[in-house]
Amino acid sequence: MENEDLTLEFMGYKAMCHCRPIIQRLHNKRDPKIVGSEKHIDLSRPHETILDCGSLDKCYRQLFDEAREKYNAMQKRKDRRIENYLETILNDKRQGKHKNAKADGSRKPAYEMILQLGNRDNRPDDEIASMVLKDFCNFLIENYPNIVPIGIYLHNDEFSIDEETHQKVFSPVHIHFDYVYVAHLGKSLKTGMELQCSMSGALAEMGFVTAKGKGTAQQQFEEAVRHALQDFAEERGIKIDRTPGEKHSHKAKPVYQQMKENEKKEKKLSQKEQQLEQDRTDLDKNIESFNQKSEQLEKDIQANTVKSLDLFNKENQLSEKQKELDEQKKEIAQNSKNLELEQNDLERDKSLFKTSSQKVGAYNQIWDEVERKNMSIDSEISTFKNNRFEDFTSRFNKFVGNVKKIVTAITTELNWYKAAFKDFWHKTPRDFRNLADEMDRNKCEDFSDYNKKFYNGELDYQIREKNQIHQQHIIRQKKINDAYEWNR
Repeated sequence: MENEDLTLEFMGYKAMCHCRPIIQRLHNKRDPKIVGSEKHIDLSRPHETILDCGSLDKCYRQLFDEAREKYNAMQKRKDRRIENYLETILNDKRQGKHKNAKADGSRKPAYEMILQLGNRDNRPDDEIASMVLKDFCNFLIENYPNIVPIGIYLHNDEFSIDEETHQKVFSPVHIHFDYVYVAHLGKSLKTGMELQCSMSGALAEMGFVTAKGKGTAQQQFEEAVRHALQDFAEERGIKIDRTPGEKHSHKAKPVYQQMKENEKKEKKLSQKEQQLEQDRTDLDKNIESFNQKSEQLEKDIQANTVKSLDLFNKENQLSEKQKELDEQKKEIAQNSKNLELEQNDLERDKSLFKTSSQKVGAYNQIWDEVERKNMSIDSEISTFKNNRFEDFTSRFNKFVGNVKKIVTAITTELNWYKAAFKDFWHKTPRDFRNLADEMDRNKCEDFSDYNKKFYNGELDYQIREKNQIHQQHIIRQKKINDAYEWNR
């Protein structure tokens, strides 16, 4: 294996650049009230706030207040004046054009760019990667003047749990680059303030325009930044893998974990089905061999009936072996019946897996919509009250529909916890002592670790049961083989 590893050519590290309109400022700044409940963060590891310009409202006042005051000074009608530009952006009901009719095309006040070199299993040195990513942020500011940073945060403290070793595996260093698109009147804008928040306008000023065959302006910008990061890293001695990679959809973490778990279950079911099919084939061969030997035995008995007493004694011996074969035949029939029962169990597991997959799919759609739109009951109440452009019935129906989606997402997540703690409140002191001994025996760090091993069948008593079943299968197979060995 070592020689094979030495012959593999190192392709380099992947460079990642992903832009999105979702900014979690408190998470990025590592606010204790937020990250205290995020179990995938180890605050003892490095994390750094490189730039933080304050709240989004404060950033908007610094960027646009001068342009807003000049614009208001030219307006004769008070209803055309802008009192708060951020609120104007947030309350804008216009929707951009999208191929996907369900896509959220509303205006976004700010965006986030995530920059990263390598992945969990293949990444450069953390200190070198941190230095390169920090320098690249300065490169972005100098070369893309229409994206104005409002916060830059470096994280090297996030981890995941390896499913096989159950150990922490830390994610590579990455940077959250929060910014506002700024466009200018006369360059890409025809009316309004001299400075405005406009993604299409800002991208157009930097040379990125949506065109057939080239993708959207935002996709072109994201791809240009990624290539720039590749060149930037290579100039500093980091080998980059530029081969095209597989595209992944961005899903909520619980949904992604559930999908991965279902993929594992599907793989196990497929393996079990193959094993059952092989067992059935072997059993058919054994039955065929048994029938052939049984027919031959009957012929031998008929031939020996006309022989001497010595042959008669041999016939009695053959009769005894016939009885043994009959017993083996009954055992084979029972084994065949057991295989049929296992086949039925497999079909039932498939049905349960299909139902689970359908539930995950439905939950995935609801979760994506709730998360993408940052939906909450408070926000829906506010929208219901403030949206005066629609009649009451239409607003009420939308309000009820969205609240149902929010409640569905919350209820589904609570059901996960309910399943984990189904019998928790009925346990006695003895149960908890036994549970503690069992956790110590299985080297479980906490109840979450214990619960995961339980559902994966990795506890010591579960492993013993599996070994016993495997041993019984070996003994049963040996008996079937021994039944035919004597007549060969």
